Amino acid sequence: MSSRITERPRVLVFSLLTLVWGGLTVRAAVRGHDPVQVLLLASLTGAALTVLLFHRIPNVERLVVVPLGVVGVTAYAVGAPTDLPVLLVLLGVGGAVDLLWDPTGNVQGSQSD
Repeated sequence: MSSRITERPRVLVFSLLTLVWGGLTVRAAVRGHDPVQVLLLASLTGAALTVLLFHRIPNVERLVVVPLGVVGVTAYAVGAPTDLPVLLVLLGVGGAVDLLWDPTGNVQGSQSD
């Protein structure tokens, strides 16, 4: 029962993120924004949806952000007319560092004790 209570806020947050980013993706596509911007928003929507649908898989939110970093670096190299690549690069680098620092996700608290 307590695991359902602790899961609920995370599911709500990623539900909200999926709706917001999905709406922004549709808005950008309808208004004729740059295709790279639509792709970046769609990748954020896909990442949030993946975490939402597969939230029972351990560390899925840590794994899903690494491909976002690759998409961000590619979009930055292409010269996307938006700041979204920087956000995706930061998310990807943060996820990669987190996975390298603690691959299993089992470290609790400080290691200096």
